Amino acid sequence: MKLISSLIGIFFLSFFLVTTSFADEEIICKVKGVGQRIFFLDSGIFSSKVLYKKPKGQFIDWCPETESQKPSFGRGTAICKLSGVRLQNKLVWGETVIDFVKPSWKRRYRFAKLGQTWKQSQPGGRETAFCKHR
Repeated sequence: MKLISSLIGIFFLSFFLVTTSFADEEIICKVKGVGQRIFFLDSGIFSSKVLYKKPKGQFIDWCPETESQKPSFGRGTAICKLSGVRLQNKLVWGETVIDFVKPSWKRRYRFAKLGQTWKQSQPGGRETAFCKHR
């Protein structure tokens, strides 16, 4: 019985040592129109969140969950879905994806003038950024 329990313990220990950890990854991205942004993936056991560093040095939530935006997470990837969010002088519907494994930042969206609806929006908004691990 001791042999079986020690084999199970060794198996679980080796599983945790071999598994790639995406916890606490940090990347730097040069985003058009915004400048350089530092993104930090804080990946816990029960929750994950992405923070970005403001120019004054404080980290704030990148995609706070609200009625119009919702974050989701995959393996080393964070996705922020937008719905009618104001971006500069237009409303946007779409998503922003940050990949922490192969550093990248991409945004795809539809856009409309302020006061218009989804049905009046135009497709084709795309933005990418150059990113690297810090």
